[in-house]
Amino acid sequence: MNQELQQLIEISHFYGRNKDFVIAGGGNTSLKDDECLWIKSSGISLAEIDEDGFVVLSRKSLSKIAQKTYSNNPQIREEEVKEDLNSCILSKTGRRPSVETSLHDLMDYKYIVHTHPTLVNAVMCSQKAAEYTRDLFGEEALFVEYTDPGYTLFKKIFDKIALYKQQYNRTPNLLFLENHGIFVAADTIDEIKKYYDFVVEQITKSLKVTLPDSAEIRNDELCELANELNGFNSMIAIPKTSNLIKTFTLNKEAFSPVSTPFSPDHIVYCKSKYLFAEEPNAAFIKEAITSFNIKNGYLPKVIAVKGLGLIIMEESEKAAGNVIDLFENMMEICLMASSFGGPQAMTAIQIAFIDNWEVENYRRKVAKQN
Repeated sequence: MNQELQQLIEISHFYGRNKDFVIAGGGNTSLKDDECLWIKSSGISLAEIDEDGFVVLSRKSLSKIAQKTYSNNPQIREEEVKEDLNSCILSKTGRRPSVETSLHDLMDYKYIVHTHPTLVNAVMCSQKAAEYTRDLFGEEALFVEYTDPGYTLFKKIFDKIALYKQQYNRTPNLLFLENHGIFVAADTIDEIKKYYDFVVEQITKSLKVTLPDSAEIRNDELCELANELNGFNSMIAIPKTSNLIKTFTLNKEAFSPVSTPFSPDHIVYCKSKYLFAEEPNAAFIKEAITSFNIKNGYLPKVIAVKGLGLIIMEESEKAAGNVIDLFENMMEICLMASSFGGPQAMTAIQIAFIDNWEVENYRRKVAKQN
């Protein structure tokens, strides 16, 4: 393994093992030279990634994707792009490269670390994301309004970076994506860390709220309720409450601000709809779960029980842990976004694209296997 790839693994672990930056299989990292690009495989965790977790692609082949014309039908287009992306692969691992591969190739720096930090998304998932990005990071930080991920997002950023290069004669080091996260690009991992430290410092100075304690609090009634639900629809039921969670489960009105996801990661791991139970009664909740499934076509992963906390229903404890982490992340983003004009959830159209996108279904599947 060459030294630069070893450094890519080190920086991947550095941010991937910090839940303030990356949760579950979110985010990606890359390294490039003149001929090749190494990028994290879709669904693989940055926290545990090794050399085999990266896909190697030909940059010469990747450059052709930006010049092609694809179908106007989103589903057909994404399949066409996926086929072209797969044709660029040089490694033989059988893994799929991140859907953001072409975006990584576009930025003219050796290393790129893309994460979804809670602090950053407090700004990106706010009503004044563009305004605060400019105020906090200056004109040289590139902000991109929410765009469906995949080829559409790549083309929008392709055009924005072309304009940026005309003005600054280089590509940006900081790229902020609304309701998504941040790309940090530099030629050394030390520079990457300095940019991230700068971003964290700037946002922290602007925060006007103090988050409730997220430490778990045992609630016997919630635990007993989860025990009664355990095994229903072949799912395990995990109870979780804290002062943070209690803030949002006080009643249905308190839960409303987190009843719609803020970012694609929230949809991938928690789905886009959640069940609020007015009564702490197992029979009542089982009936509500059945009705929810009939209405939405899937079982709820997140059940908010009025006055008690959350019950997470998933196939395994690991999967349930990811759901808890992402839903608590939603709560933290929601509260901190009040410092930046208030929270801004994704729209129904944006959510539908992620819900039905094969790429994200694949990422969800791989994440469960690792």
